[in-house]
Amino acid sequence: MKSGAKKNQVQEKACSKAECKIPGCSKEKSLEKLAKSGKLEEFIKKSNGSWNHQSWLELCADISLEGYEPIDYDQVGVLLEERKAIYLSNLKQEDVLLTK
Repeated sequence: MKSGAKKNQVQEKACSKAECKIPGCSKEKSLEKLAKSGKLEEFIKKSNGSWNHQSWLELCADISLEGYEPIDYDQVGVLLEERKAIYLSNLKQEDVLLTK
C-alpha cells in the first residue's frame, strides 16, 4: 500500500427500510423478532444441525431480504448455536427413547 493511502473500511450500512426509520427499530428488536419467527429452527432442522459457511451466508442473505434489519449477525450466530445445541440435545433424547 502506498504511503498515505487510506485503507478501505467496511462500515455497517444503515437500514433503508421505511419501518426502520421509526423509533424503536433496533438490532435488538430485529434479533428478538427473528428469534420468535422459527426461521433459525427451520434452518437447523433442514441442515440436520450441521452447515457450512456458504449455507450460513445464504441464511444471512435470507434474513436481510426478509426484513430483519438492522441486525447483528454475530448475535444471530450466537442464537443459532444455542438453538443448534437444543436441537441436537433433543435428537439424542429421541434416540435414547427409541433404543429402549
